[in-house]
Amino acid sequence: MTSKKVLSVAEIARELELPESTVHYWKNRFAQHLPSVGRGRQKRFKPEAIEVFSTISRLLKEGHTARDVMDQLSQSYPLQADAMPQDSMVATVPMTGPALEPAMKMAAAIGLEIAKSVGEGIRSVLESGNQSADVTDVREGLEEAALRISAQVVETEALKTENQVLKEKLKIMEAEMIRLRKDRREMEKYLLDKIKSVAT
Repeated sequence: MTSKKVLSVAEIARELELPESTVHYWKNRFAQHLPSVGRGRQKRFKPEAIEVFSTISRLLKEGHTARDVMDQLSQSYPLQADAMPQDSMVATVPMTGPALEPAMKMAAAIGLEIAKSVGEGIRSVLESGNQSADVTDVREGLEEAALRISAQVVETEALKTENQVLKEKLKIMEAEMIRLRKDRREMEKYLLDKIKSVAT
């Protein structure tokens, strides 16, 4: 492994013998678990990010989905609080219907706020030079934030499931409504025929 302090996407791609485009995609998709510095084109990765990229590669080659990979990374690697800017965080949330969109945006905003709070807390401790700050307290704060984010993810998944159930019920109701309209038309025709036969 390289001994450089920070690495570009191209350097990581060479190190892991992967296409650069693949590493670019992964750096955006799994940003919250990739230790990095800088933003945009200036973004560089710390050497420990190679292990994370390697894990992503291995899991995807084993046939795991991106969601499975994210779950595994959540268990094995710490969250990087400042990994994603607000706009891209909201943009990457999948929207599956008009009824779910506000809930998804709210969950993304809550997660982002938690990440920002954790990042600011860590930054203030490090910048103050307060050596008495206990690393255990920082770790507990990060774990608490991760638990809150996990709870939001679970709640969002529950909303997705509920939305899917409602969609299925709506399909059944629409089919029933079509059937009832057809029955009504047939009944009207039958009654009109009866009325005509009685009248003549």
